[in-house]
Amino acid sequence: MHDSDGLSPGSLVRRWRLGRQLRSLRETSGKTMNEAAAYIGVKRPTISRIETGKQAILAKNVKFLCQLYDVATPEAETLMNRAERSNERGWWASYSDVMPDWFEIYVGFEADAKEIWLFCSEWVPGILQTAAHHRALQVGNLGRSDERGIEFRQERQARVAARKPRLRIVLNEAVLRRRIGDMGEQIAHLVDESQRGHVTLQVLPFDSGPHVAMTGSFNVLTLPGESQPNFVYLEQADSATYLERSVDLGLYSRTFTSLTEQALSPGESRDFLATLVR
Repeated sequence: MHDSDGLSPGSLVRRWRLGRQLRSLRETSGKTMNEAAAYIGVKRPTISRIETGKQAILAKNVKFLCQLYDVATPEAETLMNRAERSNERGWWASYSDVMPDWFEIYVGFEADAKEIWLFCSEWVPGILQTAAHHRALQVGNLGRSDERGIEFRQERQARVAARKPRLRIVLNEAVLRRRIGDMGEQIAHLVDESQRGHVTLQVLPFDSGPHVAMTGSFNVLTLPGESQPNFVYLEQADSATYLERSVDLGLYSRTFTSLTEQALSPGESRDFLATLVR
């Protein structure tokens, strides 16, 4: 697989791709996850996490799995080298003290994504929040602000802005109506961001009626070199779910398309936002 979009994959994407290769080799060899786990001395969930890129892949485990799958030595050595490169620390690792493990995985994939779709039903997405807005959220939720968390948020925003992945964002009107800090400053920032060439921002107004995503927010990510979305990210209060099955990716792709068709156009959305800061 070759990247044709100018975006080079980082360590987490390399790990994800290696995991897919190992899964393909396992399936081709006719081995089960239980057999693979027993061979390298781990539990079945570890094999699942390896094959989905959710944990570090050790070169020694790749070596033993290749033995089990009867992989030729040259290919096995290539895969072991990829395992070594896939475990390089990403920039976000230095902020592991201010985010849970399940969100750290998302940030790693976001850092490499070539396209990001966001449907936000309740709050402004982190990559578009002003520092003041984020502080107000922290005070409201935690009773205090965390400057290190804000530092992480700002670096995350700067890196996404520098890479310029295609951002497609649909905001439920409730996001804009809920008073969180200085909403005038936050909305003005949204207007500015919506005028960037790689950003498409739309508002789903109340008067548009019911819609297909009334169960809540979701994110869809497409990685470099991929023609279709690779992940759906669903966040809960203390965990997150990553969906990769084609049936789920198809459902959420259709859902997001429906939202963009029901929402105001980008131009109409900017006009609507402007009315909120007058």
